[in-house]
Amino acid sequence: MRLRVLLLGAIVMMLASAGIAGLAYRVSALHSRLRHDVILVYVGADDCPPCRRWQLESRPPFRASAEFAAVTYREVKSPTLLDLRGDQYWPDDLRAYRAQLGPDAGVPLWLIISDNELIERSAGIRQWQSAVLPRLRSLLR
Repeated sequence: MRLRVLLLGAIVMMLASAGIAGLAYRVSALHSRLRHDVILVYVGADDCPPCRRWQLESRPPFRASAEFAAVTYREVKSPTLLDLRGDQYWPDDLRAYRAQLGPDAGVPLWLIISDNELIERSAGIRQWQSAVLPRLRSLLR
């Protein structure tokens, strides 16, 4: 009899744990649906010294950050600064944002897209710390 009571208690505890885990999953899923979809697009060129510097110094810590885990990160890279706008480097779903850049867009360049709207465009290595990261953080709160 005592064994049955212990076994029944263990089963009840497992069911309760599963119920709590299921509830936590549903709350997490709801929260992620309520948060805006945020895409960060990095645009650079292989022959761009500031681009290479950002990729070596700033990109690795960013990839290890909580912000990176919370966004969709995309890269558009050209072998040369002379062909940044080439169709072969821009995926179809990002070309509409490329059209908004204008001919004077410099690199490294970051685009922050939220709910399919371009909300931040910043170029130059200094803008990474002063504009891009703060904007990402504010969107992800």
